[in-house]
Formats: sequence, structure tokens, C-alpha cells
Amino acid sequence: MYIGVISDTHDDARAVRAAGEAFRRAGVAAVVHAGDWTSPFSMLKLRRALGEGVPIYTVFGNNDGDRYTAAKRAADAGVEVLGEAGIIVLGGRKIGVYHGTALLLVEAMAKSGMFDVVIYGHTHRVDIRRVNGTLVVNPGEACGCAEEKKTAALLNLNTLEVELLDL
Repeated sequence: MYIGVISDTHDDARAVRAAGEAFRRAGVAAVVHAGDWTSPFSMLKLRRALGEGVPIYTVFGNNDGDRYTAAKRAADAGVEVLGEAGIIVLGGRKIGVYHGTALLLVEAMAKSGMFDVVIYGHTHRVDIRRVNGTLVVNPGEACGCAEEKKTAALLNLNTLEVELLDL
């Protein structure tokens, strides 16, 4: 079972579309967005590129200021908003999702033993590692605005292996 992992899209419509299409081609069972859509309309763009029937989960990032409209657009796009942080269970794996504005909390989540996987964003840097048996995944930035490399990831929940995607 594969899931798509993306973060920090920052309104880059081309990157959102490219990620959605790549996830659709890979046959993902779900998509997890670790925040900083910036505009809630980006959720609709991801839904269109991904297609119907694939769950999308998200947390708020520090640049997702208009949370009222974001929640409304999320409902329109079939995106489940988990709030500041959340827990989802997919493929028998417990996944913690947080934008990552406090790296101390990312590390605490990873070390807690509560999760099989911790997904975060915010730093705009790819981070794929294990902490006490927990897989930590930051797919980097989809927007390419800080590191100038547009990336997302495919996570195999059976093997806990991650494939980085260039958008």
C-alpha cells in the first residue's frame, strides 16, 4: 500500500498538479499533506489532479492563515483537516502528522513510540530517517521556493520505504 506525502505547496499550482498526477499514476491509497498550502484553493487543484475516491489528509501550516476558508474548501475538495497535528491509521500503520514549526515536537513524536511513521514539513528540506524504529519523513518542498527543488514522496506502508519524487 502506497501513500503520497507532500508539504509546503505554497500555491504552486503546477507542483500541486504534478504531485497529484504522480500520486494517481502510482495508485496511492491516500495522500498526506503536511501543511502550508497557503491558499485553500490549492486543495481543489490537488483533488482534481488526483481524482475522486482517494482520501487526502492535511494539517495546518504556519502559512495557512485563513483557516475558516481552508476548512470550507477542504470540505468541498474532500480533504480531511486534522488541525495542528493529527493521527491517522492507514494500512495498519499509525501515522503522526504535524507541520513541523517546532522541531522539538517532531523529535518528541518520533521518540514517543506512539507512531510507526511521523510526517512533517515546514523546513523545506528532505528528511528521511529512523528514530528508535519510527520512520520520520519530510518530503521537502513541493513549491521549490526555498531549496529550489520541487519534491514529494511515495511511502510504501508495507515496507516503510520512501521514494522521493521530483516534481
